[in-house]
Amino acid sequence: MRTAKVSSNPKSDIYYIEVLGKTMDVLDAFVRAEKPLLSLQELSVQTGLNKNTVFRILYTLAEHGYVSKEAQLYRLGQKIADLGNARSHGQNLVTVAGPYLTSLRDKFGETVNLGVLSGGSVLYIDVRECNQRFRLAERIGGTDPLHSTALGKAQLAFLPQDEVRSLMQRWGMQKYTEHTITSISALQLELKQIRTTGYAIDNQESMLGAFCVATPILNTAQQPVGAISIAGPILRFDHAQLPQVASALRKAAGEIQSKLGY
Repeated sequence: MRTAKVSSNPKSDIYYIEVLGKTMDVLDAFVRAEKPLLSLQELSVQTGLNKNTVFRILYTLAEHGYVSKEAQLYRLGQKIADLGNARSHGQNLVTVAGPYLTSLRDKFGETVNLGVLSGGSVLYIDVRECNQRFRLAERIGGTDPLHSTALGKAQLAFLPQDEVRSLMQRWGMQKYTEHTITSISALQLELKQIRTTGYAIDNQESMLGAFCVATPILNTAQQPVGAISIAGPILRFDHAQLPQVASALRKAAGEIQSKLGY
């Protein structure tokens, strides 16, 4: 086992929480160890903390699933792996969804987007631009409001109503065009319809001349982890293509969910 480097707690820092610092020291000891199972004595030596303090930290971590106990030895728990999965989730979603975005773009000849919730906005994490000279396109890393976009509404529809209301009250419902929904009650009615149909529409709500259809990607708890959309100018992309587009989006979202393990 490598020799531990005990951290020096910045006690002069008023924002530093000492007990959390000690907890991080215990977790760091597992990371540095050359074996998965450690005893209370080993953890005490590695962290420089007394055994009683280490025991209480381990007990609390075990209660929350971050540590598990086998006989008189301890190992990192499943929650640690879950944290790693959460960190890589965005990249996993991009990787899994990528081929479907390309296929949808090639099939319908319009730009396809992948977005996730980010605060009061939808964040674009992947974009497949079409080859049309006149096209709609977003940049990866760009954001748009939730209430006026198909990507946003597709995900809002599967959030609790009180959470939707809180988001709208906090971030506002700016009017971008004459078609933009600007009241929570009207938005809630549309979200109810989206839950029934499985897709959302942005019919010139965020930008005049633009039409967009989106469907959510849901986890096993039916919570949104993202959404995919097809967007184009209404001169060639509108309600006429809606049945075929919505069906293709729902199918793609279902397959993405399956490959993500949902």
